[in-house]
Amino acid sequence: MLFVTGDVHADLRDFESRPFGRVKKEDFVVVCGDFGMIWDGSPEEKKTLEKLGKSKHPILFVDGAHENFDLLGSYPVEQWNGGDVQVVGGNVMHLMRGQVYTIDGKKVFTFGGGESEDRDMREPGKGWWPQEIPNEEEMRTGIENLVANDWQVDYIFTYEAPSSVRRMLVRDEGELNAFHVYLDHIREKCRFARWIFGNYHCNKRLSTSMDALYDDVIRLITDSDKKPRR
Repeated sequence: MLFVTGDVHADLRDFESRPFGRVKKEDFVVVCGDFGMIWDGSPEEKKTLEKLGKSKHPILFVDGAHENFDLLGSYPVEQWNGGDVQVVGGNVMHLMRGQVYTIDGKKVFTFGGGESEDRDMREPGKGWWPQEIPNEEEMRTGIENLVANDWQVDYIFTYEAPSSVRRMLVRDEGELNAFHVYLDHIREKCRFARWIFGNYHCNKRLSTSMDALYDDVIRLITDSDKKPRR
């Protein structure tokens, strides 16, 4: 089973809440952006990551807009379940942009990143990094991987939402960027059962296939759930 949640912003208590107490060794926890635990490289942060890395189950995250991308970029890229990941330590892994993974029998497309609305108030290289905005190569990789999978996956996990969905959540949409349009294209062309994204700090079911997620947990069925559990 996949246990999916939204922005955790480095709050370890999110992983100690009641829903995560039901996670089994064969399950996966997924964070849809703003993981926040790769920020300053401090001893305290390293201790937290070490603790999470010892989890009995994998903790997977797509990047949000509030990550230290210089530090995140220092981790080596490896292959995992059909796509590129960065192993942060132990069972903690970064699901990279534009990748398709097979996780317990389900095809999962991931794409982190987005544009910070408060970037003008943050210092570049300390509180804001330009890498938060997906680049053309990453977006091209995403399309290539979806084409290779005949534009069909089971689940999509992102930090940002397509513009067609974003307008359901915010009154002032601000300036739409190329990434919003890119996600619109994927929504229109790709066949998927469920798309879950973070960023908007709300828990809202927008349609039968689209969810905004913050501090709630959504459980998604995978192949192992067809087998009886002890």
